[in-house]
Amino acid sequence: MVSIDKLITWRRHLHREPELSFQEIKTTTYIIEQLQGLPGVRLQSGIDQIGVDTGVLAIVGNGTGPIVGLRADIDALPITEKTGVSYQSCKQGVMHACGHDGHSAMLLGAVHTLSNLYQSGKLKGTVKCLFQPAEEAEDDQGKTGAQYVLEKGVLADVEAIIALHLDPEIPLGKVKLKSGPVMANVDTFKLTISGTGGHGAYPEQTVDPIWLSSFILPYLYSLPSRKLAALEPTVLSICQISGGASTNVIPSEVTLRGTMRTYSEEARVQLVNELNRGLKTIIELGGAYDLHVHQGEPALLNDDELTQMMEEVLHEVEPNCFILYESFGMGGEDFSHITRKIPGVMLFLGAQAETKTSLHQPTFNFDELAMDFGLRTLVEGALRMIKRRREPDGS
Repeated sequence: MVSIDKLITWRRHLHREPELSFQEIKTTTYIIEQLQGLPGVRLQSGIDQIGVDTGVLAIVGNGTGPIVGLRADIDALPITEKTGVSYQSCKQGVMHACGHDGHSAMLLGAVHTLSNLYQSGKLKGTVKCLFQPAEEAEDDQGKTGAQYVLEKGVLADVEAIIALHLDPEIPLGKVKLKSGPVMANVDTFKLTISGTGGHGAYPEQTVDPIWLSSFILPYLYSLPSRKLAALEPTVLSICQISGGASTNVIPSEVTLRGTMRTYSEEARVQLVNELNRGLKTIIELGGAYDLHVHQGEPALLNDDELTQMMEEVLHEVEPNCFILYESFGMGGEDFSHITRKIPGVMLFLGAQAETKTSLHQPTFNFDELAMDFGLRTLVEGALRMIKRRREPDGS
């Protein structure tokens, strides 16, 4: 097994050199450098081989089945780091604030370990290890890295897949794991409310879109609690309002942008339907509106069988591991695109640092010892997936 010191070296290098979604060029090169020449490992990268310019697929084994998968994300966020650590980001305004540097380091360790097992004849199948780009953001086609990789078909023969996510809010030794939905559908919306602009001194001559917005905002905020069941996880947030350019001119339109989060497909559809229903008030008051809803990642679904298997793996890797049987929250994760095609499971590993923080924060950091636990979990998980498919009766 790869040492914790090696994992830390990999992680800190990646942390110093973060790259945004679809721009992970140096990250891809570094990953290839760490894996090139390993026995039993074949590397694929580039748009012709994996469907996207950045990222790496490391295939460990001779290609025979069972074929299973491991996945880590490699992109960073547009955040200015404020941790003050010695390995702080060298790029102003870009930071690994979601633990993807740690995810990548753990998967690098898994490839090295699986290569050693291949050499010794202990790897009885093939493991496709995906260092996936662009988890955090969509491109101008509205797609993330996972979607491009799936469309290329390089995971079409994978029978089951595992991913880990570091959780800075729970301590080392605890893991969040449950079957079913564990992260949300992610939909965004742009609502343009139109009226008739005019002089601020004569509002009676206008149809004021700001005034119209004041009627619709309470309705929007009430949707999760008044139009959907209380037991149905639902969030609607307005995150941007723009309109007007002067203190004495009523604008002709106002734009609201926000996000909607749900767990079920039924709630996802109902929320949009209720949104459209309430917006008719704008027309009754003399205005007009245009609503555009973009469906992003679907809810992340953990496969029942794999979830049960990973419970066994966690207790084998770390007998004192404490499992929290709860969802991760209302955030989104593009691994969900993969688990809609392939049975999969994502675990959330406790990695709380001395200074408490959370994901996507300038102060984000994590306990690096969690990477050793994560590495061992990935390797044992891959071996267990292979064994279950070779010996379905458990013999």
